[in-house]
Amino acid sequence: MQAAARAALLVSLALAQAAGCQPGEKEPAVVLLFSGNNDGILAACGCPGNPSGGFAKRQGLIEQYRKTRPNVVVVDSGNLFPERQHEVKVEYLARAAGRAGYDALALGVGEFLLGPARIRELRRRYDLPFICANVRDSSGEPLVPPHVICQSGGKTVGIFAVIGDWTYGFPRLEWREDLQVEPPIAAARREAKALASCDLVVAVSHQPIEETRRLAAEVEGIDLVIAGHEPIVIKQPEKAGGAILVAANEWGNFLGAWTVSWPPDGARHTSYDVTYLSAQVPGAKWAEDLYWQYVKEAKGKPPPSWDTPIPPLFETAETCAKCHEAEYAQWKTTAHARSYESIRKAGRQDDPECLMCHTVGYGRPGGFVSMAKTPGLGRATCQACHVVTSDHKGKGVKPEPQMNISSHLCMSCHGPIQSPAFDYYVYKPKILHRPPDAANPPGARDE
Repeated sequence: MQAAARAALLVSLALAQAAGCQPGEKEPAVVLLFSGNNDGILAACGCPGNPSGGFAKRQGLIEQYRKTRPNVVVVDSGNLFPERQHEVKVEYLARAAGRAGYDALALGVGEFLLGPARIRELRRRYDLPFICANVRDSSGEPLVPPHVICQSGGKTVGIFAVIGDWTYGFPRLEWREDLQVEPPIAAARREAKALASCDLVVAVSHQPIEETRRLAAEVEGIDLVIAGHEPIVIKQPEKAGGAILVAANEWGNFLGAWTVSWPPDGARHTSYDVTYLSAQVPGAKWAEDLYWQYVKEAKGKPPPSWDTPIPPLFETAETCAKCHEAEYAQWKTTAHARSYESIRKAGRQDDPECLMCHTVGYGRPGGFVSMAKTPGLGRATCQACHVVTSDHKGKGVKPEPQMNISSHLCMSCHGPIQSPAFDYYVYKPKILHRPPDAANPPGARDE
């Protein structure tokens, strides 16, 4: 048996066991699948450090559920689209979501950053089931429908979504411009009443987890609350008021499943499972093919905007080596000096989002273009950490503290999606030019 087929079989058996029945037994009434914080990842990163997660793997598992469970409802809790907007990526994600057949797509910050007009355009073009009950446009009209009602297994499932009136991110991501945001609990009470005739009422709460817990505890008439926004996984469902609280939002790496059945005795039975979208979970081939189509179309086009500082002129590490020989020699021993090679081995050297971190200055004037034209910038060079030029001494820029690196700078590339195992205090000593001493530990001067 081929590896992909074997993996698919193992997944199918795992799904049957997770749903509380053996293969071939009568199916439960409804299986509600949910995930969130995909953050624009069409396919799992090809790097050895992160072979998991992404839209394609999630869709692969969803399709396995659909093969073994006829009554499946699929919900995304928000941030399907990336915070760093890339027009080509956004278009391909919308195409993928439209083809995937989701029942509800809650609007998160990643969606609102697209702007009201773009949200409505994508919804219309790809028939995307966007929902949000507490946001209206500048004219007072609902931006998207507040809820959806699905028919599954002879039961009606009502799903609504709300988002907290907060700004998020570093720097702050202001998504509320020209929008009217109603308090989430007030909107949730209205929606719970509107959906009261449904067999199941599901709320998606895209806000900080404590606010979601408060909503679940205070709003009556909700059966299930799916927490969005925060990158957390709730492995054992929580009881909050009359509702069950669940979450599977750790950067698109998990898929949650809440299974509900109505046996003849009249008592509703539920079970809960969360699956890690590991390297062993096969991705949906059509979604992976869509990723490679995106890469082909995006090649050579401007990458998404980036909020990190840039030097006035991009220079090679060899330029810095003229004055900093010891530091240059030490840098050559680090993975930063071979960063392009890692994406080349993974076949991702044409993905603009990979090039942003594995080269220097990609998409910016004077920055990396290609290994043929600018090979010296095809690495994480000195300027990836030190935003200065080789004439810094003449300009009066001293090495400390202006050139000290910080956790914010490192995590602009080593974020939780790209580098899930990254620990700033563990990895910073590996790239320091001089080993830290007791009086000057790594990170001591971070701002």
